[in-house]
Amino acid sequence: MGKKRTVALYGSNLVMSIIGASLQEKPEFQVQQIQGSLPDIIDKLEAPTPDVILFDLAAAEPHFAVPLLRNHPTIMLIGVDVKSNTMLVLFGEQSRLLTADDLVHVIGGGISQASLLEQR
Repeated sequence: MGKKRTVALYGSNLVMSIIGASLQEKPEFQVQQIQGSLPDIIDKLEAPTPDVILFDLAAAEPHFAVPLLRNHPTIMLIGVDVKSNTMLVLFGEQSRLLTADDLVHVIGGGISQASLLEQR
């Protein structure tokens, strides 16, 4: 068995409680709870940083994802939306932007979700 992945749950509503209970049954995950406002979350992530943060899209503060990914680019954020049965997966993966051709390459599919997942 590989390294246990640390999954942090942001929020304490019913959605996060159900997801957390389900994940705790999986031996490959270590589940922890994070509560508070954006500055508190970033401070609490200093050590050890979770591999994944799950959050309820409906309850999330609209400005929390980008600063978190900029400060902790190795974290994967997964927002779940129970009403639409969807999830939004966000990575902090950064790429240098040197020319307009670099931007065209990315927009045209030069960086795919599959390639980002393989790098992890």
